[in-house]
Amino acid sequence: MTSFIYNPALIRQKQLEVEFLSFFHGHGFDIIDLPVVETFDWAGMTDDDLRLMPQRETWIQDGSVHALRHDWTNSIVRYLTKYKIDAERAAYSGPVFHSGSETRQLGMEVFSDRTARQQEALELLIGFMDDRLGDRAQTAVISHYALLPIILGGDRLAEPAIRRALSQRSSSALQQLLGDHPLPELLGDRPEAQVHKLRSAFPEIGPILEELTGWEETLRQAGIEAVYPDITALPSQSYYDGVFIRLYGPGRTAPIASGGQYTARKKAFGMGIFY
Repeated sequence: MTSFIYNPALIRQKQLEVEFLSFFHGHGFDIIDLPVVETFDWAGMTDDDLRLMPQRETWIQDGSVHALRHDWTNSIVRYLTKYKIDAERAAYSGPVFHSGSETRQLGMEVFSDRTARQQEALELLIGFMDDRLGDRAQTAVISHYALLPIILGGDRLAEPAIRRALSQRSSSALQQLLGDHPLPELLGDRPEAQVHKLRSAFPEIGPILEELTGWEETLRQAGIEAVYPDITALPSQSYYDGVFIRLYGPGRTAPIASGGQYTARKKAFGMGIFY
């Protein structure tokens, strides 16, 4: 006979999910859910799907590839390529699986290109983290995925060696690859100085930097003590094409929440909490 042991941590986990969904529903968000098992057709896989496959838990049945959900936003983007979500704002909760391990996500999506609506949702998420999670976000790293294509040019950015050097933040490797380009030297400067020099060297990125300033103000108003720009950030998926934000707790080296602007049928913004 199987015996079940009372598990307070499990009870708290379920309560937290209900609290999160109820909180966002109370602020006008619809609640969505998607299957934890996703089905792929080999012929219809995107480059993003193929890149993620080594990290997914997969199996093949009846000629189709099945995988456990890897990321909620990824699942929503895939869903939006086939179907329409009527909601302008939505919240979700549930497990995701990465390279053999399970974590859980609480998150929200705003299916609108209105920056004010996106920033309002971000403030709600940070407020929930402060009030309900006891895991206060102290630091934010903010980037914009339109920066590097302008600074380097699309062809150079597509080179594997340059992308590898950017992901490793290796100024020496970038110096060898880019020669007298100003980017390698910028990496040795403080973030504030980087932005100032970028503005001088590439006047055409002025509107993007102004956009980042607006998001920085939103983060500070939400109680984030330190906000740093990251000019070398590369998107994990091709649909991320705007502002991207990572939130860190005190002493944390891994983000406790992340997300950003993306395009799937239309402009959208999403953030997920890892817990």
